Amino acid sequence: MAKRPETPLAAIVPDVANGLRAGVATLIPFYLANAWGWRELSWTALGGWMGTLADPGGSRATRVKVLVTFTIAASLLLAASEETARAPVFATLMLAIVAFACSLLRVYGSVTSSLGTTLTIVVAIGTVRWSATPLRDALYFSAGAAWAMTLSTIVWPVWTHLPMRRTIGNVFAELSVYAGALQDGAREEWPPGDPRWTVLAREHRRSIRAYIEEARHMAVAIRSRRNGESRFGSNLRVLLGLAESQFPLLITLSDDLEALGPGERKAVVDALGKVRDQSAQVHRVIVTTVVASGARRRYRSVPPPPRVSLSSPIEALAARLVHAGELAVSLVEAIDMPIEPTEETAPTKRRTLREALRQDLVPLRDALSPASTFFRHALRVAGAATFAAFIGRRLSPEHAHWVTITTVAVLQPYPGATWTRAAERVVGTVFGSLVAVVITMTVRDPLLLTLSMFPLSVAAMATRPRSYRLFTFFLTPVFVVISARHPGDWWVAAARVGDALAGGAVALLAALVVFPSWEFRRLSDALSAMFESVDRYTQLVLRELGAAQSPEILTEIAARRRSAGISLIEAETSLERLLAEPIRTESDAADAMQLVTYTRRLAGAVTALETHATASAPGSLARDVPVDAVASYVSTVLSRARSFIRKETLEGPQPTPPELSESLPPQSLGLFERVLAHATLVNGLVVREREETTSSEPPASPVPLRPSS
Repeated sequence: MAKRPETPLAAIVPDVANGLRAGVATLIPFYLANAWGWRELSWTALGGWMGTLADPGGSRATRVKVLVTFTIAASLLLAASEETARAPVFATLMLAIVAFACSLLRVYGSVTSSLGTTLTIVVAIGTVRWSATPLRDALYFSAGAAWAMTLSTIVWPVWTHLPMRRTIGNVFAELSVYAGALQDGAREEWPPGDPRWTVLAREHRRSIRAYIEEARHMAVAIRSRRNGESRFGSNLRVLLGLAESQFPLLITLSDDLEALGPGERKAVVDALGKVRDQSAQVHRVIVTTVVASGARRRYRSVPPPPRVSLSSPIEALAARLVHAGELAVSLVEAIDMPIEPTEETAPTKRRTLREALRQDLVPLRDALSPASTFFRHALRVAGAATFAAFIGRRLSPEHAHWVTITTVAVLQPYPGATWTRAAERVVGTVFGSLVAVVITMTVRDPLLLTLSMFPLSVAAMATRPRSYRLFTFFLTPVFVVISARHPGDWWVAAARVGDALAGGAVALLAALVVFPSWEFRRLSDALSAMFESVDRYTQLVLRELGAAQSPEILTEIAARRRSAGISLIEAETSLERLLAEPIRTESDAADAMQLVTYTRRLAGAVTALETHATASAPGSLARDVPVDAVASYVSTVLSRARSFIRKETLEGPQPTPPELSESLPPQSLGLFERVLAHATLVNGLVVREREETTSSEPPASPVPLRPSS
């Protein structure tokens, strides 16, 4: 199996930079608090750490907006929560209200969801004990948060376009791995129907589509921050477009390779190697922080794409892939060259403040419905936080907030995700506490203590995007040492373990009891949406096969292909959440897994048909083919699959695939037979499962796969 291309050291610099900034923002105030006896600086250290956690990354404008909001809101909430701490009833009520309101921020995406969780943690800390100087504590806390924001945006910023460049680099890295894996399959002569083809399609297509969507959202966020556009931004979007154009070509090539017989794949092995190396080269250049001197060159001249020959379509397809790779390499070598003004880079009209506010409040208004998943999860979080605060005051009065923090951090909208997060949190806390015991028992000097925690804080932030278990492992010693009452106080580490166990148990109990959101109730909706989007994509492709496709039609086809890809990802994600749940029906999970696999292969076959049709003469593939009958068959099969998933009665007789004439050109015959074969697999599964409970006619035999050339 092909390996992921090596990532330059510069690609992980932002994560290390986040860790270093966290260490500077947290441990300098911590050292001064211990060395000078200035205990108020402990709030500054906490503000610096929480401000670093609240940093969403991305463009500088986004970071400033989020961090300013966090600094102001967290400081006010800290002062208010410390004031209410004198009356535990009011403190608990405030914690519940804030937890509910902050959890609703999840409707706006992952950034605001993380911000809401961080604000809830701040309130949990403030409600532990009453303070006679809440405003002073809030001021010191805000100083730490502001210091973290200054480090992130002014003193040590991450370049504006670097997050997008890294995301696009991930796209090309996955393209490189996918091309290399296909090269391995072609070289090793995997037979048609080998499960390894399905594994490649499931793993690589999903990850590529996910990275493309992430890059698209990142591009919109960066593009919307100002009028006009820089040459970097424009060229990066062009590079993303090239990656998107290569993606369906690779899907098509994958299906074509599988359909070919042994000995017929050698013609494209070298081409796949070139595509692998080209994508790896783009990945290496684009993730490098400093643009190489070669980037000042103009675009290299790239010959026009080759014409498709129906006598050897797979070779022509491979040549088109290589050509697209050459264009990407040429562009990335001149990524910062000046650009000419275009309609895309012209100033855009901004929304008024009133329009923006009205549009932004719509999701929140919808989420306030009692039937909303967000509303129910907000109630779940509020109830769990309240119960955790009660448990914390009984188990660990001095660190009661640790139970609440663990509960809020672990509790997810889905029971399976909560179970996984709880296990990772407990494991990381237990081993991290052992490290904390070693540090507290062996290090007493404030300077040495600070120096020993600095690499731990760096490692915590550097591993945060990759492993929650490692993040918790490195984070635990830092907070245990900061919370120690005196040097050598190892009992705090033991308390941390107990509080993590209690908080994780409360989170699991809330996930299983309070409005349990079981995935099997949503999986049918995700699968139905998948069938519908693939059907819409298929119908448009088949309808336009016999005509010269206009730019508008090509744009619509690309949009429906993207919609189908996203729906497949959402269905797979829903299935994974189902498999992570302790309560599930194995037969339903197995049926869903097969339906997702067959539908993905059907979408890939349609993409192959569309790709070859776009590159061929108008109508050449559809000549003498009953296209309407094929479209009707696929639509009927997917409609019956939706009814099957929803436990509805299957209407009408069982569909049968239309017959294709053996006199058709091999290219057309192979492409259409693959579409019919994968649709028939979907229909066969539906009929077979329905026959277990009702009497029905036997499923139609799958259409045999033929070579596409």
